[in-house]
Amino acid sequence: MARSKIWKYYDKIDQSTAQCQLCEKIIKTCGNTSNLMKHMKTHPQIDVNDNESVVVRGILKREPNLSKHRNRKMRVERGYAVKIEKLVKAETDTDAVNIIEFVDGDAEAHAAVESVVAEETYTNWLGQETESAETVSAGDIIEFEPKHGQYQTAQSVVSYHINGEQEAENENADCQLPRSPRVRYMDRLAYFVCRDKHPLHIIKGEGFQELIGSQNAELQLPRIEQLGNYINLKAQKQVAHLRRQFNQMETLSLSCSLSTTAEFSYLELAAHYYEGINRRSRTLAVDVLPNECYVGSIVGSLERACQQFDIDKSKIVCIVCRDNQLLKEAVTDMLGRQGYMPCFAQQLESLLECVLQRFEFTALCEKVRHFIMTSDLCTELKLPLDVRDRALSSYDMLERYLKLQHKMQLNALAADELDLASELLAVLTPIISAVRQLCGNSVRSYPYASNVLPILFTILNELKQPLVGRSRPHQFVHELRTFVIRKLEESYNSFEQNPHMAFASLLDPRFRNMPFQSVPLMTKYMTQLYTLYEERGEAAAAEMAAKQASTEGYNIWSAYSALAHEKYKQSTMTTENESEDEISSFFNANSSCLQTEPLLLWQNLAQFHPFLQSLAMKYLHIPASALPPARLFTDEGSETSDCLAKLEENHMNNMVIMSDCNKEEWNL
Repeated sequence: MARSKIWKYYDKIDQSTAQCQLCEKIIKTCGNTSNLMKHMKTHPQIDVNDNESVVVRGILKREPNLSKHRNRKMRVERGYAVKIEKLVKAETDTDAVNIIEFVDGDAEAHAAVESVVAEETYTNWLGQETESAETVSAGDIIEFEPKHGQYQTAQSVVSYHINGEQEAENENADCQLPRSPRVRYMDRLAYFVCRDKHPLHIIKGEGFQELIGSQNAELQLPRIEQLGNYINLKAQKQVAHLRRQFNQMETLSLSCSLSTTAEFSYLELAAHYYEGINRRSRTLAVDVLPNECYVGSIVGSLERACQQFDIDKSKIVCIVCRDNQLLKEAVTDMLGRQGYMPCFAQQLESLLECVLQRFEFTALCEKVRHFIMTSDLCTELKLPLDVRDRALSSYDMLERYLKLQHKMQLNALAADELDLASELLAVLTPIISAVRQLCGNSVRSYPYASNVLPILFTILNELKQPLVGRSRPHQFVHELRTFVIRKLEESYNSFEQNPHMAFASLLDPRFRNMPFQSVPLMTKYMTQLYTLYEERGEAAAAEMAAKQASTEGYNIWSAYSALAHEKYKQSTMTTENESEDEISSFFNANSSCLQTEPLLLWQNLAQFHPFLQSLAMKYLHIPASALPPARLFTDEGSETSDCLAKLEENHMNNMVIMSDCNKEEWNL
């Protein structure tokens, strides 16, 4: 017997209950669908027999028009002034009317309404937590309102019903409209605690209150629960925005890490994708798990996050994970073996930890550290003091000391120790340089996965070169060099066999000519490229032609680029390459500038290599690390990780969602 069509609108919870997708109420099924059909009659706007209808989760979760509950009407028309009246109960003995007038159209009118709602939220403060954002959908009704028990308060909340396109337009309009000082102040306060991951109770600190009071004594700080509610409103809107984005994407990648404290484990999940020509990385969720968690709980946490943000598992290229057996098994269970990608930054971290644990290296650092702490001359020379267990800071301390030791009357190291330190730094220099490249300029940045194979190839080549001026290196340095080369070759072979990593490097215009160590693997990947080209090449070219034809206006530089490319082909054409196809012409060309973003390079190459450009978009957003590498290698990054554990659990997810929003998304 065929399943009833009514189940299209319900999620089955167990054998006796189901949840309505429209209003999210729990309904008893009693073994049949009678109750489900009866409940659906409470949504008269839904035609159960319409097979083409699309279910939008949570769209009827809240009443679309609260004004009828208060016996008043709100009318917003194009070209008319928008008036928002705030009615106060008789017991207040006061009447207040707020009027904001704009006459430029629907988008500005809606933004004016939204501004008033935000200001009233600040002024009156919602006393209870708002509803969870987990069920907000791409076409959701964006309404922020108090619960029914709060209707007696002296405030009015304007609700509105708009579709996805109107909301996107209104978001842009809202950025351009003036807001009251109180709303701007609240946005900046929320931005401060979210961006730097401060616990909300920081606003109750005596020093913080004194600082705020010295800036503006008239603006009072909100209560902790009030600030949490305000951030929750922002997070709900951001979740709806991300759901619309992810719903329209073809591919994206995820990264997850599991960090453990004395009490809990934190599962952190981030998404990586392209927004236009800009690569974005957004933290989606931080789930608090018991220390004795298991694979099923991790899989459940990952799937809940994907459901909350409307991420289809078929769109996930891979998940980059730290070296944790539970994470590896969970990702394999969720996406299969091909969905798992190891974390390159963690492999370098483990390698440097092995170096730090060697007695010879530790002894050198201890002597220089003691000398810096006891010598006044070191203060004048600005010799840095390292942080224990931080390879970057220890390297910087030794390097700076060797450069300035000739200016010191007393040396912390003997002559043979100076030679040992110099040889040791020569081994570490290419690795440290790679670490700095991975860390970038921000504690939030993720490196490209396409960087991994070129970086490993270069480090190995440098370490295999003989030491200049040294016929016989120190025994410890020789052993260390051999150990590092062996570990890096193991990593290189592992990443070279990973198709996601290999295609990311091959399709990055900066590294298109990078040699592979394994010739059979290189042949295998090129064969796969040609197979895909035969299947999709013509479709990609037709899609690119249609896209160029639909582009409004004439771009002189696009025309120049096409003309220059054609002239170059004619001038270099020979009998050997006159039948050159899209793939061979791409790999026969010179590598592009290393300092340029890959997607910017593909903007110019797309019209000549449409198939490869479409394939590159699938791999170039993959990160090389499960966490921003700065959080692994620098003190500033370590503090960021520590701040995460200090956040209140009931506000943690809202704050991490908003922490990656830029100032434009905060309307600052």
